[in-house]
Amino acid sequence: MKTLKRIIVGHDLRVGGEVAVQSAAALAKRCGAALRLVHVVEPLDSYQRISHPLTSPYPVEEIAEKIGARLKALLAGAELAGLEAEYEVRTGSPFVELILAQRAWFADMILVGGASQPAEPFSASTSGRLMRKADVPIMVAKNRLSAEAKTFLVATDFSTGAKQAAEQAIVLAQNFRGRVVFLHVFDQPSYMVSYVHELGVSLPIPPPTPEQMEPEWEDFLSGLQLEKIGWEKSFTEGQAATAIVHHAEQIKADVIVMGTHGRSGLPYILLGSVAEKVARAASCPVLTIRPEAFQFRMP
Repeated sequence: MKTLKRIIVGHDLRVGGEVAVQSAAALAKRCGAALRLVHVVEPLDSYQRISHPLTSPYPVEEIAEKIGARLKALLAGAELAGLEAEYEVRTGSPFVELILAQRAWFADMILVGGASQPAEPFSASTSGRLMRKADVPIMVAKNRLSAEAKTFLVATDFSTGAKQAAEQAIVLAQNFRGRVVFLHVFDQPSYMVSYVHELGVSLPIPPPTPEQMEPEWEDFLSGLQLEKIGWEKSFTEGQAATAIVHHAEQIKADVIVMGTHGRSGLPYILLGSVAEKVARAASCPVLTIRPEAFQFRMP
């Protein structure tokens, strides 16, 4: 179970960045973590310079200096008062530079706001790419994380990744003096099985009963340090991402915590990602946990 000590905060100098800073401040105050605000300047390539000559009248170095001054002023503001915080301006691809900043600073988490451009496909956004590529927990906050957060929803498929997510949620619940709600969704399409009926029809597997689920629950919950927090477990049927978001709304969850398998390329396109769908649709912050064995290789 990892203690949260250093958080990289991606700040795009837009509303999303402001929400990220506010959420990071709430986490830092509860967990005793240090913050590093990171803004990434994307340099224009040669084609863009020719086709859009008026896009930016300033060289990258001057832009970085101006942004640095804004971030420095932000550190001196009331939002981050009393916190250990610093800033850094980088140049390059945002998701790559945030990962490099995390690795250089040995940060335990990267926190970013929701997509500043709603029309942009989530999978192509910085937050979507971080969820698939980073090997530390990623929090995507479209709305501010409250300093009084009390309910942490853990979506579980009983996998090792889900258990790692549960461990992180327990740490947060202890720091915020809150509770953890474990949710398993029986997603019918995921459990479909094709077998030949006497009429030659493929039939679905019926949903399991609570009694049938109990051994999986016992195995999943074993070893988790639940003694110091309130917790409960839930089971529902439906499309996984939709059901998770709906349940979060019902219980007024402050954070959704879940594991991700980090699919990319063709398998990702075919199979999709429940975690990314949840992050796109949820109104509360979503924290995703990567498998420990995953290692990101730079493109």
